Amino acid sequence: MSRGVQYNRTPCPGRVFEDLGNGFAMGCFGGSLLYFAKGNYFLCLTNLGAWNAPRRQRIFSGLCHVRNRAPFLGGNFGLWGGIFSSVDCLLIYYRQKDDPYNAIAAGFITGGVLAIRGGISVAFRQAMIGGVILMVIETVGTLMQAIMMKKQLEFQAEMQRQEIARMRGMMARGGDNPYAVSYNEE
Repeated sequence: MSRGVQYNRTPCPGRVFEDLGNGFAMGCFGGSLLYFAKGNYFLCLTNLGAWNAPRRQRIFSGLCHVRNRAPFLGGNFGLWGGIFSSVDCLLIYYRQKDDPYNAIAAGFITGGVLAIRGGISVAFRQAMIGGVILMVIETVGTLMQAIMMKKQLEFQAEMQRQEIARMRGMMARGGDNPYAVSYNEE
């Protein structure tokens, strides 16, 4: 049963590690921005004289918050990406096709696996949320792909019409070869 699967992305063994790294990087970057702003903002709210605090103290507080919290958010994003990719690869292997249904089911399973420590009802609720989020993402991606394909086909048809008109115009000036250009204006 080892048929070839047409992948729309990187083949599966490398995809898991790629998504782990990408998830960690996105989480760390987004967490750095979030926690830096949060560190600056909460310093101003918690201390009465923080509005008048030196700028260095605000920046230092934001950087300390980034150092302490951003890697945790990056790790959570990496964990989500790794589990999602692993389940997606298992579904691709089992179903022998790479389609949006695999991603939706992988989002459902990933949401449930990550929330299983909270109990069955919490895990099911999080699984539903994960499935719905991935369904929305895949639907929007499919719609955007269809719109872009339609625009590309319209563009190609217009280019063909222009090329045919150019060829007819050149052939009307004489000659069988539309690419033979006479530089003498007549």
